[in-house]
Amino acid sequence: MQLGTNVLINYILIFFILFLFLVLTRRLANKTEDKSYFVMLKSQKTLNLSLSFYASGMGLWIIASPAEVGWYGLGFDVIGYAISAATPFMLLYFVGPRIVQTVPDKATLPQYISQQYGNFAQVFVSIIATIYMSAFLIAEFASINFLFPEIAETSGLIVCTAIAVVTFLYLNLSGFKASLVTDRFQGISIIALLIIVLVLWISQNGISNIIEASYDGGLNTFTFASFKSALAVILAVTAAEIFSQGYWQRTYSAIDENVIKKSSIYAGSGCFVTVLVLGIAGSSGAGFGIENPSLSFIQQIEFNTFSRILVIVLCTMLVASSIDTLQSAISSTMALDLVKRGVSEAKIITLIITFGSLGLSFYVTNIFSVFLFADLLAVCLVFPAFYKIKSRKTSQGIVIPTSLGFVSSVLYRFYFIDLDLNPGGIFIPTDLYGLADLNTFGVGFIFSIIGTLAYNRIK
Repeated sequence: MQLGTNVLINYILIFFILFLFLVLTRRLANKTEDKSYFVMLKSQKTLNLSLSFYASGMGLWIIASPAEVGWYGLGFDVIGYAISAATPFMLLYFVGPRIVQTVPDKATLPQYISQQYGNFAQVFVSIIATIYMSAFLIAEFASINFLFPEIAETSGLIVCTAIAVVTFLYLNLSGFKASLVTDRFQGISIIALLIIVLVLWISQNGISNIIEASYDGGLNTFTFASFKSALAVILAVTAAEIFSQGYWQRTYSAIDENVIKKSSIYAGSGCFVTVLVLGIAGSSGAGFGIENPSLSFIQQIEFNTFSRILVIVLCTMLVASSIDTLQSAISSTMALDLVKRGVSEAKIITLIITFGSLGLSFYVTNIFSVFLFADLLAVCLVFPAFYKIKSRKTSQGIVIPTSLGFVSSVLYRFYFIDLDLNPGGIFIPTDLYGLADLNTFGVGFIFSIIGTLAYNRIK
């Protein structure tokens, strides 16, 4: 009976937080289908944009995925994954202001692609961006399935459905404004709660025991294979995250260039520290003998009523902040870049993608691997998309090099990878240990560069 009461309280807590988000956004209802539904042009100052960048990037995946990397990998893997959490913001620091100057008054990266390359390239980039954002959604829902039954003894399906419905509801009414408002609240709350949870983790396990366990888990082991994996992750995540349209909605919402640059530095630094610490926690989990990589951080904490409430609140904040960002970004991509018929159709497609991702999430066994296929597509796309930012080009100038890079990486895996031993098979670019394979990403990236330079020289 006591167990049932505790579970009921946990459900009430989760639903109360979601109801709070509805209350925060109810006055923002946007009845007109104007551009403010997708972007708030030149409206955000440094603090707000920094919190928004951080909250939208730090989803529930940070509790599971860095821990998986720390559990499976070695020192370079942990450091590389932390760097990869910051490098997309560093890329935004340099190219964000230039993109905004080149195509002002827009909301998505594919709108820049449309002006520079043409409509076909816009659709091509939008499809790849949607694949990546859908993979991100799948990873978030899979994280719910892994973590909420563990920390709250609740049904992953019920929590997934509740969060998907509530975030869609307030975005449906208010659009991008709702995501920005919740980001501020979520960003401050996530930082505060993460600090409390990490203090709890350290106080329960002892800093010396954590260090010793992390060394036993391989944190102080640096090998060439680990270094290659780290480079692969940095390349893959940097390329993929720059196509996450949630970041571009926020970039276009900055008051000016200085706000973009400062916010990129602050958000990138926060993401780096967060992922680094949680990756170290995964290594210590391996050293402590925890057998589930996804839970190798969270299972180091002994929960009482207070700490369980904190972690439930933290996880709900994390997943809601990420999912509403992805839903808003997918909706803007559909309405402005793919369907181009207005908000209503975009909402319907976003709803279909959301619940399709929810269904697929129940087949996920490893959060980290969910991103890798979309990462490979992005790695093949990033150089063609940003080559000579202010020059006009043709659709073939982006489609041909990207396709060449992707086909080359697949052929490399087919001919040079033992697919019977490699867990990723032909399309998921993993090494023998299930971590990112630098050779596969490197082949795709290099051939996309060669294709871009060759095509532009011929033209």
